[in-house]
Amino acid sequence: MFTPLLTSCPLVFLSFGGIRRRKDCTRGFSRSPFPICSLGRLLFFSLLLTTTAVPSPLFAQPPVIVNISGDLTESQRRNIRSHLSLTRLQENEIPTEAIFNRLYGKARQEAAKALEPFGYYTPEITLAQQSKDGTRSIEMVVVTGPPVTVKEVEITLTGPGEQEGILREAAQHFPLHQGDVLDHQLYEGGKDKLIAIALESGYHHAAFRTSRVEISKKSLSATVRLQLDTGPRYLFGPLTFDADFIDHDLLRKISPVHEGDPFSPKALTRLRQSLFNADYFKTVDLEYDPAQATSFKVPVKVVLTPNLAHKYGIGLGYGTDTGARGTLEYTNRHINKLGHQLNVQLQPAQRKSNLGGTYTIPIGDPKKDRLALAGKYETEEFDNTDTETVNATVSHDHFREWGEYSTYLQFLDEQYSIGSNTDHASLVIPGLKGSVFWADDRITTKRGIRFTATAIGSEENVLADTTFLQTSLRTKAIYTPFDQWRVLGRAEIGTTLVDDIYDLPPTLRYYAGGDQSVRGYGYKKIGPVDSEGNVVGGKNLLTYSVELERSLFEEWSGALFYDSGTAMNTFSNITLHSGAGIGVRWSGVFGQIRLDLAKALDEEGSWRIHFTMGADL
Repeated sequence: MFTPLLTSCPLVFLSFGGIRRRKDCTRGFSRSPFPICSLGRLLFFSLLLTTTAVPSPLFAQPPVIVNISGDLTESQRRNIRSHLSLTRLQENEIPTEAIFNRLYGKARQEAAKALEPFGYYTPEITLAQQSKDGTRSIEMVVVTGPPVTVKEVEITLTGPGEQEGILREAAQHFPLHQGDVLDHQLYEGGKDKLIAIALESGYHHAAFRTSRVEISKKSLSATVRLQLDTGPRYLFGPLTFDADFIDHDLLRKISPVHEGDPFSPKALTRLRQSLFNADYFKTVDLEYDPAQATSFKVPVKVVLTPNLAHKYGIGLGYGTDTGARGTLEYTNRHINKLGHQLNVQLQPAQRKSNLGGTYTIPIGDPKKDRLALAGKYETEEFDNTDTETVNATVSHDHFREWGEYSTYLQFLDEQYSIGSNTDHASLVIPGLKGSVFWADDRITTKRGIRFTATAIGSEENVLADTTFLQTSLRTKAIYTPFDQWRVLGRAEIGTTLVDDIYDLPPTLRYYAGGDQSVRGYGYKKIGPVDSEGNVVGGKNLLTYSVELERSLFEEWSGALFYDSGTAMNTFSNITLHSGAGIGVRWSGVFGQIRLDLAKALDEEGSWRIHFTMGADL
């Protein structure tokens, strides 16, 4: 039972003299015998009765229900439904008999028209209708019939670009060919691609003078006729720079376009993005006007403002291999007009700390080729091993879209103690390192693979305490067999040619165990041991891992993994150590944060926690 509440409410009284507001409807007011408060309660009861008697539109049946069946794909079915006027009626819009008959009479023609983009021009369509409780139900059965096939594709190029190789090749690779089913989506896509290639080649006024598909319903064949008039070709004219704080020869090396290259929107975007990526500039503005072109050469002026020269960074982190750690970083983005840069970084940590810096000199585009002078002082403590290392490196680095490679010369000086033994090594080490990768996205990868190979060595007679040669190959692959599942695999193999492993400092020996190796074991806990039981490292390394990851919700996922591997002095006697566990992942713009719980399978012990973060590849 509903009991109205009598409250003090700001309501309005009506009178012939106008509208007045009253604060309390429980008090008398002689000039209006029938207060709106009472009227409001009556209206409320009336509305309540009305809403209980009339079904809500939210649950109302649509006035016309159309069921479509037949030998149709889901795309064809959706296209038919979207073309039917009967399906566009509002839920509360009940058509009159005349309107319904008119729309019903158009349905067969509309459905047939909806099949034409798929190449079906002679379908058989039957309709049946029935009415029940005010709702009309229509059954549409569609038999597509044989499709129209392409009999001929005729594409001609006219204008200054009619002999342009890339356009002629694009015309030859038009997506419709003789014998294909006529697909208007492929036809339009092919036209768009031809225009896009013409624009990218500098033909800004390219347009189709003829664009026609001739269809014979009698022979169920079609002829495609296209004539593309390229119009004049625009090229980059003089490329000038408005920037007095950096060498213009360096800017020309960074620029991916030069005078005489095809002038296009994509080329302008590449130019602007390459300058931004160099990290020297805060703003990059391009000034040009094709209307001012001379002999169709468009001059381009690049206006640059410098980025902040000095950049500082501070951070805190934790890794189960290194313990708690901090980071202090300083970067000078442009030391001089030649684009030289300096980066200095201090990373104190519980078990592995370093202080180092890198001075880079661009050779061409600094994001692609550079000379780097690096120095680092590092201390590390693990198991019963302590190291104190000083190294200096000169490297020539190359970065490409498919990978990177470097040649370098390193000076290494290392003081170390393993158990009760203390030693020292000093070596000059030339090296090669290269990586190649293929991935849909290197940060969050669904499908991809990466290979990394290194080769280093030294000669005892050339500024080194010992002679050795060391090579390694590391790979990681990611595959997504289903939408919510990923399979990740990694493996590493390395070998060292040296007379005695004790002649090499610990940083040049192989160890296994830890976050990036065999989880379930401590950092560098797997390897040959000395007479005191200290892990001293080995000549060779073999590790592999398989991981199955499942998306849970939003950025979170769970994982099961199995790792195995070892470090040893000979491949003829391999005893692998294995670990397995579960993990949780959180994906961000920088990659994943990974928290794993792993158990060593080859020895008794507690579960170990492993914490890492970074990009997939």
